[in-house]
Amino acid sequence: MRQILTATIFLLTFSQTPAQSSEKKENIKKLFVLMGQDSLAIKTVDGMSTSMLTNMTKMFSDTTYTKMGIDVSKITQKIMDRNLQRTKESALRLINEDMVDIYDKYFTTEDIADFSKFYQTKAGQKLLTQTPAITKDLMTIMTTKYQKDFQLSLANDIQEILKEINEQMKAKQN
Repeated sequence: MRQILTATIFLLTFSQTPAQSSEKKENIKKLFVLMGQDSLAIKTVDGMSTSMLTNMTKMFSDTTYTKMGIDVSKITQKIMDRNLQRTKESALRLINEDMVDIYDKYFTTEDIADFSKFYQTKAGQKLLTQTPAITKDLMTIMTTKYQKDFQLSLANDIQEILKEINEQMKAKQN
């Protein structure tokens, strides 16, 4: 009997009821509103897309297309605009559905309350307003400083794979 009573107390103490879970998720959503997650996601996607468009346009400058008078930037912009809208919609679903579940999984109710307090401070608000600019700078650095090395490395890896495949094909033919 004592074991049953202990188990019952343990379950009641450490389990969340659906109402508690629902309340916690509502608090997470309120935190995201406080953090401006929706607008932050949109600004971040906009910042990244600007950088990506610039880099894509540079990739096609001085190519056969531009020499033939084809304005690749307009074509790229059209495709980017279409994909940008889809990306924004997905980002909002990610925040309002999946991210809520992730925060619920990793953070306690107390953590959520502490985050809410922080984001109401001057430093918390500054972090939020500067995050899109920081992300844009990171994307620019990544694409201008590291992308060439990554592309060269990837091209070398692909050549190595093709060489190995060709060697295996020759071995099977013999």
